Formats: sequence, structure tokens, C-alpha cells
Amino acid sequence: MTEHSTVHAAPATRSVRRRMRTILGAVTGAALLVGGLVPLAAAPAAAETAVPAAGLRAEYVFDETSGASVPNSAPTTLGAASVVNGTDALWTGSSLVFTGGAKTSPTASWVRLPNDVLAGARSATVTIETKLDASMKNNWNFLWNIGSDSPTRSYFSSVRDNPRTVITTNGGGGEVNARSGSALAADRWYSLTSVIDGGRITFYVDGEQVASTPTALTPADITDQSLNAIGRAPYPDPMYKGEVSTFRVYDRALSATEVASVSTADASLHADAHRSAAQGVVDGLSAVTIDETTTTLPTAGGRVTWSSTDAGITVAGDGKTVTTTLPAVGAQPRSATLTATATVRGVSATRAVPVTIEPARAADDAFGYAMVHFIEDANGYAEKIYLDVSRGDDPEAWDPLNGGKPILASQLGTTGVRDPYLTYNPETKTYYIIATDLRVFGGDRGMGSCTEWCYWSSQGSTKLNVWESTDLVTWSDLRQFDVAQSPAGAKVAELGMAWAPEATWVPGYNADGSGAFVLYWSSTVYGSSAHTGSTYSRVLWGATTDFTQQTYRYGGTMIDTGGNAIDTTVIQNDGKTYRVTKDNAFGRGIYMESTTATDWWKPTTAWTTVQERIGANYAGGNAGGVEGPAGFQRHGEDEWYLYVDVIPSIGYRPMQTTNLDAGFTPLVSDTFSMAPSTKHGGIVPLTFGQYDGIRKADAAAVVATDLGDATVTQGATAASITAALPREAQVTLAYGRGTAAQPVTWKLDGVDATRPGTYPVTGTVRTIGANLNQWVGAGGSTAYNAADRRLFSSTALTVTADVVVTAPALTVTAAAETRCVAGKPVIAARITNGGTETVALTVASPHGSKTIASLAAGKTTSVTFTARTTPLAAGEVTVTAKAGSATTTVTAPYAAITCR
Repeated sequence: MTEHSTVHAAPATRSVRRRMRTILGAVTGAALLVGGLVPLAAAPAAAETAVPAAGLRAEYVFDETSGASVPNSAPTTLGAASVVNGTDALWTGSSLVFTGGAKTSPTASWVRLPNDVLAGARSATVTIETKLDASMKNNWNFLWNIGSDSPTRSYFSSVRDNPRTVITTNGGGGEVNARSGSALAADRWYSLTSVIDGGRITFYVDGEQVASTPTALTPADITDQSLNAIGRAPYPDPMYKGEVSTFRVYDRALSATEVASVSTADASLHADAHRSAAQGVVDGLSAVTIDETTTTLPTAGGRVTWSSTDAGITVAGDGKTVTTTLPAVGAQPRSATLTATATVRGVSATRAVPVTIEPARAADDAFGYAMVHFIEDANGYAEKIYLDVSRGDDPEAWDPLNGGKPILASQLGTTGVRDPYLTYNPETKTYYIIATDLRVFGGDRGMGSCTEWCYWSSQGSTKLNVWESTDLVTWSDLRQFDVAQSPAGAKVAELGMAWAPEATWVPGYNADGSGAFVLYWSSTVYGSSAHTGSTYSRVLWGATTDFTQQTYRYGGTMIDTGGNAIDTTVIQNDGKTYRVTKDNAFGRGIYMESTTATDWWKPTTAWTTVQERIGANYAGGNAGGVEGPAGFQRHGEDEWYLYVDVIPSIGYRPMQTTNLDAGFTPLVSDTFSMAPSTKHGGIVPLTFGQYDGIRKADAAAVVATDLGDATVTQGATAASITAALPREAQVTLAYGRGTAAQPVTWKLDGVDATRPGTYPVTGTVRTIGANLNQWVGAGGSTAYNAADRRLFSSTALTVTADVVVTAPALTVTAAAETRCVAGKPVIAARITNGGTETVALTVASPHGSKTIASLAAGKTTSVTFTARTTPLAAGEVTVTAKAGSATTTVTAPYAAITCR
């Protein structure tokens, strides 16, 4: 950590407070309970607490009314900031308006900060109070930047899409992002704070942490800080459009409490605006539909909490998890009301929202959706399989399963998994995940003049990763098959890497009337095995029933536009097939075509263009900035969704239509919910039974780890030991959904059933997290070329029990009688071993004892004792039998006798 400025802090604090008091005086009186609004509790003290002064290098409060200079009120030698292309009309008295526009525009205003604001700093905090224009949500922008006019080394924030803070020393390819999970609303004031310290970059919105990412970089690594700016990017991006009230730079990491205090202090600048914003949030809430016993209510990006006065509806302490009893299957829906409270910067508004509680669904009813995808993370090995499920039957709200961690990984080939797709064989009732075999981050990059995408697209893997499942919970081991080979292993085409595979089931495809998958993917095609020379990517096709080499047949070209075409997905409806493809050659971006041909996969099929540049709005009008389309239909409605992947790391953004022939338009919804960086996957519809099964397998923990004892007899088989152990364990479900019972698979390796004793065992509970989602090679390596790569689960839930092996029960019987032999009393004992083990015997009487070393199972032996006196009194014979550690004792009475 760098040294803090050593100038006296008190004058700076007074300066800040003086500015804050001036503005607070006009708004404090408005912080009363009006129209359901709750005042900011700390408002009266906000002016006194002000903002932290320690480590403050620069503070710019934009409360001027004219001029082009903004004084630095921090007690350092850093000078004033300069407003570039500004006019007096841009000052509001509490903020500066940034006009936006092209970077080359002479009227696009921005602020130039002093050089070397964070030179040498190992820790830092940058905080800004800003209001963004709606155009910034979909256009590239830098809200502020510490760096130069080169994008190579930068520390910055952006409000495009989900806001983020970033540090990089290698341009876009080296970015370390801390990105919020929610987008910002336009025309609303926010406090946005970036903190770098202790190997992490952390992002705060309105004083609340929303993201944190490991990084070894610090502001000291931004060695050229010759063009620090607010509102201007080192790229040719549009200039920032919006307003800024305050901007502060610290050479230390503020604590979470200090970040919150800055947000609270700055919030008072625009209390009326926050009040209006809170009211706007609740007014904009739509009626709520509840279609599950437990579900999550919409939170408008965390700004809304809920409460209930309805005896039949319970809202949990988190203010968003709701539990109720659904009407019976086939019954009428029930109406109710919930109270929504929106809070913006400490000011709240409430509204009663109507609620419809749908009846319960039968197991076969259409309900819910599952989505497979991967995640782009330049700083981690995230190229694995992830699974999300819709929130109830809502295709616009998604919950990551397994705590947002992967469910499957690949240790084969490149060890990377990208562009997964989920599809279904209705004849075998089997689901398949197919995916690209490519590891971009940490994989084989090639060498010489052809590296990364040059290398991957020409020399990369032509194998596809494949998993299968019958229930979408438990998945098979990974296998691969090669799209460039025949079943016999002969090469069928000279192809570069096979990527972005998808497959559509075609009933009656085969001559015998059975169906098959038409598989399609992208590859560059070459004329020789050297894979050199000019070429481009085509969409190719083949057919298979189960994604094995044995059933796969290469088909050939499906789409050849004369330029790069990738990422085709297919939607079918009402006798038409629609294919959506990404053009990377002619400026069409993602485009959609339609045909009525039944053999739509053949290259001779005639297609009609429906729409081009789909989703370009999400990339600031750049049609090349989106790819990987995924389409699906809403249950029972003429409504379709197309998710487009905003590259490189933003992920899916939604399009929708009620008429496929009219094309797609952006989905406008405040309740759309999807985790950041959810990228390039596939979506399948579910039944309620499938949906319920997935939810009940998405477990966060086991209720009890120790499941007790299981007692078995010595010599027990593995099957009988398993039968004696608990078959199920109770698990706590994710998202507050209660508990469920799941089967347990026990590992019996340590049990020696041949020897009595107590043996601890471990069982794995059947959950989504029990799939093999990580791998490790020799020496703990995860390098793509590590030796001895083996899969394991990093998220499996386990339980324990004790197997108690007991010696078998000994079944020995004895009978005794007396008789006279040569005038002397004789006691005769007859002993039978009725058990299954050989026993050793000790036979005792008042007239002596004898031992028998071995009496086999099922055998009988006799023992006699002669008495020395007569008459002989009545008594008993005692027989002790032993087998191993087992012992049993029996007695046999005999009668008195007198011999002459």
C-alpha cells in the first residue's frame, strides 16, 4: 500500500462538508413520510459524517454554475480538472452534464483529470456519483479511465449493460472484470465505487458490494497515466452521456463501511430524484404470478422487497422468497395482494401489487425450461458446462444451479468446453449435451505466426464432447466423437476445428421410419491435410442417433455463403423451419431465414431472408458484437425467445416475437433475470415432473451428515451391506425451497465383512452437484497437457455412517440323561451344532469337564461323565461353544439316579 498524503486533513473535510451542507439544506425538509415514502434515516447526520478524508488524492464536486475548471478540494498537490468541449449551459448547480456523441465530435464534453492521479499506488478507491442516459446501457463507454490514450493499460469503469470496473495491462484480452449482476436504470443517480486492494478488484453500487474478482494488478501497473478522464475512452467508443456530481480518488482501499458512507453523503445531493425513482420502480412493477409452492419474487435488481398480510402467503426474511399453498390440480387460480417496497438510496416507496396463485401442475404438464451454457472468464478456467433452470414457468427469469458452479468438465482433448447445446431423443427418452472441444484460456495457443484463433480454426479439434442423461440430473461420463471421421475411422473431410454444434431431431429420417438427429456445426474447410491457404467457415452437417462414432454419418455442407458463417440454430413451427446464423463476412450479423422444405439441412434448399442484424442494439449497433443465438418457444403460446450472446463476456440478452415471420425485437422487461456472462448454450422445455426433479436435486447442504449405524452379520455381501445402510439422505435445497430426500450411493471399499468390527463409510448424495465437474492431473496440475488427468466432483454432498459387522449367532443345543453302567451312575450329554460355523466346545458337569476342539456345522457329538458315588443327585451339564469372537453357553438338566 502506498503512503497516504500527509497534508492536514481537517480543512479538506470542512471543505467537503461546506459543499454538502449547502445542498442538504434544500432537501432535508423534504425527507418526511409523504405518499408512502420512508425518509433516509441518516439524512440529518449526512452533512456531519461527510466522506472519508484519509488517503484522498483528488475530489471534484461538480457544483459550479459556469466555467471550464473544477477545483480539487482534496489537500494534495494535484490540480484542477478541466472540462473539455464544455459550455456554461452544461452546469446545473449540482452536476455537470456530459453531452455524449462521437469521440471526434467538437461538442462532446468530457473532463480531463490531472496526470498521475494514482501513479505508484498499490491500493486505490475511485468513486463517482452519476446519472446515465439510456443510450449508455447499450453503447460502449468508459465512465472514467485512469490511463492514457492507449487502451493497453487502463483502470476504468463502464455502465454499458451490467456495470463493471476493470483493470488491464493487455487491452481487452487482459481485462479483469468485477461486474454487477444487474443493469443500472437510466436517468437515476447512482454511487459507483471501485476498490483495488489485497489481490482483488471490487465493485460497489450505491454502497453495496455487487462484484469482486481476484487480480494481481494494481494502479501502479498503469504506468502511463497521462490522459486520465471522466467520460472519455481510449478506444473510439462514444463519449459518456449523462451527469456527474462528484468524483473522488483515494490511494487506499476504503472499507465497506466507508464506501457506504460516501454513497449516503452523495445521495443527499439528489434526494428528490431518489424519491421519484423509488416511486417509479414500484409503479413499474407488473402483477405477480406464483406457480410454485416456493419461489423468488422479482426484485428489480435488488431495489424491491416484499411483505405479506395474507395468511396464506409467507415472505421470508430476505424479502423475496415466498411460500404458499397452490390450489389443487385443475382448480381455479386464487387472487391475493402483496406489498412491494422499492428503496433507492435510502428513500422508499410502497405499493400493493395484485398476485395470482396458479393451481398445482400435474407431472406431465408443460412447465419450466432448462438451459445449458458456459461462462467466459479470462482470469479463470470456466470453460465447463453450467446448467440453469427457469424460475417456475417464467422463461424470462433464470436461476443458476449448483450454486452457479459448473456441473460437468472435460479432461479429454483440449480440456475445454464451449458452446454447449442441449437436445433430446424422444425415441430413447435421452437428453444429450454436445459441445465444442476448445480451451481458450490456458489452452494450447499454437506457435509461430499462427496462434490462437488462427491455430484453433485451422488445426483445432474436430471432436465433440458428449454427455447423456435420462433425468437432466445425473450425467454420464464424458465421451467424444470425431465429425471428420467415418465409423471405421477414415477421414471424411479436411476440417478445421468443429465448433458451436447443435442438433435437431428429425422423425422418420431413416429408411426404416426411425428418427435421427441432424447435427450441424461450424468448421473451416481445406483442400489438403496441411490445412493452409485461404478459406472460410461454413456450417456443415451430419446425422446420428446417439452422438457416437458408430452411428455418425458425415453429410457435407449445409450453409456456404462465400464468407464466414457460424453459430446456426434452428426453430421449427407450423410447417416452417427457421434457421438463425451469425454472418462474420458481409455485415449481416445474426440473420434469420425460413423455408417450408422438409429436408431443410440440404445445401440445395431455398431459403427466404426474414431479418438481419438481430440483437445489434445490445452491442451499440455493432452487428458483429453478438453471436451464439439460442431460440425456444414459450409453453402453449405463440411467443418465441431468441437469446443473443453479447461478446466477449457480457453474455445472453433477450429478444422476443409473437410472429417468427416478422423477426425478433429486444425484450423490454424490468424483471428479466439472468446471471452475468451466461453464454452460448441451448434451452429445452420441461414437464413439471422434470422441473420438480431438477429443483429437488439442486441441494445446498445435507440436513445431517452422520446417518448412524448399519449392522450386518460377518460374511455379508456388498449388496446386503448396501441394503442395510440408509437409502436416502435429507438435503437442504437452494433458493430457500425447503428440504427433500435424495438417494445415497455408498462407498464400501474400507469394509472387511470377513472380520467383525465397526467400519466408517462415506456416501455421495444424488444431486446436480455430484456430477464430475473438475479434473486434476499429475502433481495437481490443471494445465491442458497435464499427464494422468482425472475427473472428480468439487461440489458433491457426502454423508457418513458406520457399518457394524457382527459375528454370526451360534446355534448349539444340548440334552443330558443318566443311566447305570456296571453299577455306577453315568451322565451322558448329547450336543448338536445347529449353526453355520464350526465351534469349539467345553462341556462341564459336577463330575468333571471335557473339551472338544472342533464340531462342524450340523454335526452332533456325545460326552459322558461317570460318578464315583451313588445315588446321583439331579443336576445339569453346561456347554460353552466358541467360534472366533462369538461365544454361547447352554445347559442341559439331568435326573437323579440310584445304581445297585
